[in-house]
Amino acid sequence: MNKNIIIPILIAIGMTTGFFYFSSGLSLIMTFVPGVILALLFYFLTVYKKQPEPDKILPVYLLALGIQFIHFTEEYITGFNYKFPKLFNSPEYPLDTFVAFNMFAYFMFIMGAILIYKKIKPPMMIPLFFVMYGVIGNAIAHVIFCIVVGGYFPGIYTALIYWIVGPIIIKRIWIETRTDKKYGLQRSL
Repeated sequence: MNKNIIIPILIAIGMTTGFFYFSSGLSLIMTFVPGVILALLFYFLTVYKKQPEPDKILPVYLLALGIQFIHFTEEYITGFNYKFPKLFNSPEYPLDTFVAFNMFAYFMFIMGAILIYKKIKPPMMIPLFFVMYGVIGNAIAHVIFCIVVGGYFPGIYTALIYWIVGPIIIKRIWIETRTDKKYGLQRSL
């Protein structure tokens, strides 16, 4: 079977298994696992068909990743590690676990930037998960969290930036994987 099909599916299974294992109650299961499914779907609709050109994607991806570091800082200093699982009636994440989990994720997302740059298709699930959940998911989820608590929820200010950056990167990936460079035409689905 094709490695461009198998590897992304195995990565998605591995990520989902990890989120089930590390989740405090349903917190990661209800939020991150749908992000894995969306990233896998987005992979098959885009990168699987055609690898995007790094110069079109990488600048916005790296900008989003830089914003994510600031977003993590906002979450860290405002108690996200215990307020987030509380939304799901779950125990808090120990601060060291919360930091280690995020630092591992950011390492993987930096590796994702290298994958984009080197145009390595099979593991592109990693940067696409960041785009679909780290960017789009954060934008949507933090607004929902604020509505649920009726006010500020840790991370909302920096997550709002993703309402601008998210659509830009999604559009660029979509267009890059749909454009036939040879003829300058959009490919049909």
